[in-house]
Amino acid sequence: MPSCQKCQAEFQIHDDEHAFLKKITFKFGDKSYNPPEPIYCPECRMVIRTCHRKEWNFHKNKCAITGKDLISLYATEPLWGKPYTVYAEDIWVGDDLDPMKYGREFNFSCSFFEQFAELLKDVPRRSMCTVDNQNSEFTTGAGYCKNCYLINSSENCEDCYYGKLFQDCSDCIDCSYIYNCELCYESFFLQRCYHCLYLLHSQNCQDCHFSTNLNACKNCCLCSNLHQKEYHFRNEPLSKEEYEAKVKEFMGSHEKMNKMREELMEIYETQVHKYSNIANSKNCTGDHIENSKNCFDCYDMTESEDCKYVQVGFQVKDNYDCSNMYIKPELCYEVLGTIEVFNCAYSIFVFNSQNMLYCDYCYHCNDCFGCSGLTRKKFCIFNKQYSEDEYNELVPKIIEHMQANNEWGKFFLPEYAPFGYNESVAQEYVPLTKEEAKEKGYLWRELKDDIPKVEKTIPADQLPDRVEDIPDDVLNWAITSQKSGRPYQILKPELAFYRGQNLPLPRLHPDERYSRRLELRNPRKLWDRKCDKCEKEVSSTYHPSRSEKIYCEQCYLTEIY
Repeated sequence: MPSCQKCQAEFQIHDDEHAFLKKITFKFGDKSYNPPEPIYCPECRMVIRTCHRKEWNFHKNKCAITGKDLISLYATEPLWGKPYTVYAEDIWVGDDLDPMKYGREFNFSCSFFEQFAELLKDVPRRSMCTVDNQNSEFTTGAGYCKNCYLINSSENCEDCYYGKLFQDCSDCIDCSYIYNCELCYESFFLQRCYHCLYLLHSQNCQDCHFSTNLNACKNCCLCSNLHQKEYHFRNEPLSKEEYEAKVKEFMGSHEKMNKMREELMEIYETQVHKYSNIANSKNCTGDHIENSKNCFDCYDMTESEDCKYVQVGFQVKDNYDCSNMYIKPELCYEVLGTIEVFNCAYSIFVFNSQNMLYCDYCYHCNDCFGCSGLTRKKFCIFNKQYSEDEYNELVPKIIEHMQANNEWGKFFLPEYAPFGYNESVAQEYVPLTKEEAKEKGYLWRELKDDIPKVEKTIPADQLPDRVEDIPDDVLNWAITSQKSGRPYQILKPELAFYRGQNLPLPRLHPDERYSRRLELRNPRKLWDRKCDKCEKEVSSTYHPSRSEKIYCEQCYLTEIY
């Protein structure tokens, strides 16, 4: 087995990977190229890719055209080279940007990555990464959303706030990894759920609260591992009247609901766990996979097939070594952040495009190489227009130049990433200390918690226990988190949600609520272990040294049905 040139760990390149690398082909006239075999292990490939993506920790910046203040993914102080040129979202999609004017010829005396990094510094970047959102300026990595705030990795959502990976959701707040859900709050990994609070790892549920691993349940509270049950409290059946009286005792009170959450965490830690959160899927390994088949070592995948080493995918087909792939991306390799693309490799944020190589922030483009910021272009190299014949003649020469310089087949280099490792998605997936990150060649940003100065503040601990006692004037105050003291604000539609659902105001800053939900998931890594009931071998994200009781699929289903 080869050794990873990044971490020196041995890894295996399986037969299906060899077949996939032959399948994804880029043709230029009479010449064809396939991606070469990887030189890094799957985890290092994931880390190198995701250190180029940021979903949180925004910065104050200015639009380079208007000079107006804006919130951006990009800091004014660069980690390398000169600062990025940043445009406001409406300016970037308007007529003031002509990315072709930054076009240049490829210099065969220099490395590809050095030249491409210079191009990325010159071509203006949009302040956030979005596609056709409405009234959602503080979202990133999101498309086709309306009236959303501080969500990321999301599509086709409306009136959603604070969280990650909302897909086709409405009126949901403080959730992560939810699909086709409505009126959900403080929940994690749900599929097709309605009006659920503090619900974890569940599908097809309605009016279920403070519970975990429910399927097709209604009106269940403080329950776990139930299927098609109704009016259950602590896994015991009650009459409708008894159940509603029990729920009414705590609903609406911050103090009582906080105790319910603590009990939920106790249930979650002591319950029997399925070896992996895989539902309605065939021949899959990984975690948080639903309605998929033939997906191996994949995470957070829905309605996908024939994939390997993919993190976060929705309706994905034939993708290997990719992250954040949405809405029918097909035949992609080493790609980060796409919507509806075909036959692309070594690219970041390419949308509705095909046959793209080493491109960044390109929309509705075909057959481009080493380009950034283009829309509706074809046969471009380094943002310069060529004829089809010229393109087919020049690209092979550049690839051969990259092969000679040991560049062909590598993803964008970490030393040219726009973000520090500690502010990127990579830190969420594989946490490193500053010393570890720098030793491995990643960038690091010294993050400053610039707490804004506000005149009117109220400590979270002094908020009224119940939402009906919260005055409208709270919208004009900053609440200081009971954990860190960081101030945060309640928005008008957010307050309306809490009042409509009889929920107390949150006592933690949105960042802290976000981090608390991320603690609910296992590492994106598989270990071999045995079912604690029948001793069958399983591939699980639960390390063998952990104390949870883990069952294989058959034993788990026997337990709950």
